[in-house]
Amino acid sequence: MDWNSWETATGDWGGYRTKLNNMGIDPELNYTHDIMANPVGGERQSLAYAGALDASVDFDLETLLGLNGTSFSLGLYQGLGRDLSGEDINNFFDVAQIFIGDVFGISQMNFLQTLANDRIEIALGRLSAGTDFAFSEAFPLYVNTAVNGNPAQMLENVPSFTTPPFSQWGVRGTVKPEEFLYLSVAAYNADVNAQDNDTQGLNFKFNPKDGVLAIAEGGLLVGQESNGPYLPGRYMLGGYYDTSDYTSFVDPDDIIEGNWGLYFIANQMVYEEQEDQGLNIWGVFTLAPRQSINSFPYGVSGGAYYKGLFDNRDNDITAGAFYLGIYSEDLPGQTFELVFELNHRFQFNQWFYTTVDGQYVVNPNGQTNISDAWVVGLEMSVDF
Repeated sequence: MDWNSWETATGDWGGYRTKLNNMGIDPELNYTHDIMANPVGGERQSLAYAGALDASVDFDLETLLGLNGTSFSLGLYQGLGRDLSGEDINNFFDVAQIFIGDVFGISQMNFLQTLANDRIEIALGRLSAGTDFAFSEAFPLYVNTAVNGNPAQMLENVPSFTTPPFSQWGVRGTVKPEEFLYLSVAAYNADVNAQDNDTQGLNFKFNPKDGVLAIAEGGLLVGQESNGPYLPGRYMLGGYYDTSDYTSFVDPDDIIEGNWGLYFIANQMVYEEQEDQGLNIWGVFTLAPRQSINSFPYGVSGGAYYKGLFDNRDNDITAGAFYLGIYSEDLPGQTFELVFELNHRFQFNQWFYTTVDGQYVVNPNGQTNISDAWVVGLEMSVDF
């Protein structure tokens, strides 16, 4: 078989990968890196590399042990490189989504149980909230971390909301009464010290008395059936409450208990060229009204992407977006940060893509004394 047609860069390992899959064991390894530069603007001009290795093994316990509908997942990660946004531009929406720091840790370690013909799911263990909540299939198409993988305003306001590869102890349940409808609820350990992977990459700390993050999300899926009257789309409304203590921006001695917020995410195909090729548009709105403790009480992002825009490049994706974060009135000197992004992903085969990316950062960190920045770069990803 031609290398370009393999599902992964390392193929079937002489048949051993297929044997493992038949046994109920599915190993995966991905390497992704961003090389970004800001030739204009920011606090200083520079170029930075950021990379990450993500390894996981999924065990189908129904095949292995006869436990119906049960699986177990274990994942590890290693971060590499440095942060162009944090060290040189000094803006909030990180221009390189893959940057996680030079750290090693556990990305997942959990059990999943499905019931009632997969209409009910229960997950328990080390979970990433961002895998199951406030996520859209549009988000990984972008290099900026504003939406890749979840709305960055939420992550800033509620540090206990983890996004891959970071995780916390938690439990999640999902019910799908109909194919087009679902409801997910979850509770996670909200102690931010338990996810301090800079110093404790294998941190198993569990302190629910220091805070619990509760999340609920309902979703409506349209156009999922083949040859249906509607084009595919997904609409999500969610909310969260964190019982942790927060410090007021105005008075450091003022400790405020609890924080909450809402989000709405929509992704809709508006033009179908053929099969899954065509134009999709999406939008995000986040609300966290307590300005005394939330850096971004309001956030708005939106964009569009087209799969197969150019002839003979049916799997390539061209994407554009804007990201707006409005700072709290209790943070003097900071107003808003706005980023525009345009990129093209060259999908060479199932296991390898390269994205050519350009970004323009307006009002970095919400401050007028930092020059607007032009950013260019490349993202590359390989599944082994």
